[in-house]
Amino acid sequence: MIDRLRDPLSRLVAGPRARVAAWLDGLQPRERRLVLGAAAVSALLVAWLGIVEPIQDSIATLDRGLAAARRDASTVGELAASYRSLEAEVGRLEDSLSGDREANSAFARLESIAVPIVGREKITAMNPSTRTVADNLTEESVEMRVEGIPMRQLVSLLHAIEQRDKPMHLARVSFKRKYKNPELVDATLVVSRLRSS
Repeated sequence: MIDRLRDPLSRLVAGPRARVAAWLDGLQPRERRLVLGAAAVSALLVAWLGIVEPIQDSIATLDRGLAAARRDASTVGELAASYRSLEAEVGRLEDSLSGDREANSAFARLESIAVPIVGREKITAMNPSTRTVADNLTEESVEMRVEGIPMRQLVSLLHAIEQRDKPMHLARVSFKRKYKNPELVDATLVVSRLRSS
């Protein structure tokens, strides 16, 4: 098969090859060297532009892609580790919430913390509210106002709320000194906690 293709090709190329050889034979030796040198330079230039440079560009593109893939793999590894730690933390929170399901409400817990520290008579209001955070999570919050307590009692109350074995989150705290007695303060606390629904 190759021989059958080679014969017509060699007959097709034979005519132009003979004309080029005759033309080169008619040139002076110096002209012949110039023409052959120009042909060699042209062949090298075509080989460089058509073969070598595209291969180098492809290699450079592959190197950049490989570096980007390594960076992406590193980032994916970090994200996977972060996901695993967050998943474990969510599991711990869900376990603590499921164990806390039957525990006292946020209102009762806050009252049991505040009454021994500031006294029932200093608590002027306690307003509970709830809102759904996710499918199975509810946030309970209680706004409590206390009036006429020393700053030391307020600090003790805040410490007791956040340092329990199951701490409650202080969402907001505001206070102001009493005008007539600057040693006493009026304070508003908003305490919240998550419970499983």
